Amino acid sequence: MKGFLSHVVRPAAISGLVWVGFMGWTPGGLAQTAAPAETSPGTTAIQLVERANSLREQNQLSESLRLYRQAIALNSSFVPAHYGLGVALRQSGDIQGAIASHRRAIQLDPKYVPAHYGLGIALYKAGDSAGAIAAYRRVIELSPVDRALAPTFYNLGLAEEQRNQTAAAIQAFRRAIELDPQYALAHNGLGTSLRRQRDLAGAVQAFQEAIRLAPKYTSAHFALGIALYEQRDFVGAIRAYQQVLTLDPQFPNAHYNLGLVYTLQGNTEAAIAAYRQAIGQRDDSAETQAALGALLLKQGNHREAAAAFRRSSVLNGQVATTFNGLGLSLRRLGDLPGAVAAYERAIALDSRYAAAYNNLGRALADQNRTAEAIQAFRNAIRHDSKNSIAHSNLGSLLRAQGDYPAAASAFRQAIATGREDLWIDHTNLGLTLADQNQLTESQAAFAKALELNPRFARAHFGLGVVHTMRGDIEKATRAYQEALRHYEAEQDREWIQRTQQALRNLRG
Repeated sequence: MKGFLSHVVRPAAISGLVWVGFMGWTPGGLAQTAAPAETSPGTTAIQLVERANSLREQNQLSESLRLYRQAIALNSSFVPAHYGLGVALRQSGDIQGAIASHRRAIQLDPKYVPAHYGLGIALYKAGDSAGAIAAYRRVIELSPVDRALAPTFYNLGLAEEQRNQTAAAIQAFRRAIELDPQYALAHNGLGTSLRRQRDLAGAVQAFQEAIRLAPKYTSAHFALGIALYEQRDFVGAIRAYQQVLTLDPQFPNAHYNLGLVYTLQGNTEAAIAAYRQAIGQRDDSAETQAALGALLLKQGNHREAAAAFRRSSVLNGQVATTFNGLGLSLRRLGDLPGAVAAYERAIALDSRYAAAYNNLGRALADQNRTAEAIQAFRNAIRHDSKNSIAHSNLGSLLRAQGDYPAAASAFRQAIATGREDLWIDHTNLGLTLADQNQLTESQAAFAKALELNPRFARAHFGLGVVHTMRGDIEKATRAYQEALRHYEAEQDREWIQRTQQALRNLRG
């Protein structure tokens, strides 16, 4: 069923990489503007903090935390100890503890720049973008304007992005680049913000500059792939995603996004392979399984499609389109009760899901549950009056029941929606009108069908029926012969036999 599933590219954390180093200050740089309260204990505190800094750099966080706290116990006003403790707490995952430690350092020395910077990072990670912005702006106020300030502007841009202030983020990233044109992270951040503003050309240029400066910057290659995809430069997007996988075969979402691009290119085999690779690399998500299922269904591999949709429904049982896809697969496998149950589950999740009502109607009709099928088609139309397929399906079922006026009305509604294969509905309308002996209108409907698709065998056959009913054997013979020619080209054995029988009947 056209359009029953839709997918979008998955972003990675392409701009959220906070720069944690503070340029111009090193772990051993323990200078502060306010002197320690006691000289002798302060000296000991310096030694402890230097050792703690060294251990923290080696990721020995527990021991470094112990030493920072020991230094604070010896000299509670020693600012670098509070600052270092804050950094180690943040690295340990204790964000609130880090915030408290940095604020204590600032309380002791309001001009101690590293503490403001560390506070900004911790507040950003806590989701307090306004607080992070205030902290970074304080760093900017207290610092000389030079290249060392670029990371602060970069982090400021991230915080502005976090609160959806894209224009302010762009301004911050551009300022970081002005101070350090070689700063690849800032170019990548700029690209992310420009993409959010839908300046895709600018975003592509920024990502490409980030890659030029740092050729192995995997996130920038990935972000470039997304921007090129959105520009519908599918060849370029594929190239970017393939480069991502060359640099990091396990990069999150790269195989999935690659599958999306291949799908839009119509390269079903490559898309299926990409989704299978994603699943094999621990991206066994509901979304990936559903995307795989949709392609397997399109390919006619109904058994594996059903398995993929089932797996998707286990991973996330709240997605109506997944159950609709499962229903389509099961119906093609002949499991009508399973298909009906799947469609009903889709409708339970989304009571306005017109496509699921239509598909339910088809499965119910297959089970000869005609009244229920008619109601399902009417529900589809109630929720989507322009659902041409539901109008057409309703018309076919009403015609089979002998309700020709209602069937003709349904086919006319289908035609009014203007779908691509209107010749089918014109033909069905022609047959329904012929059933009512409205031969002139019926012939006009068949003629319109053949105007739209001269090779549509069923319209030629219908025209043969009309001419037969009028007693025009010559025209009926020509129409049936034309129908037979097209049925033979399609190798449709059933209708070849029917058409041959119609010709024999004409000959008496």
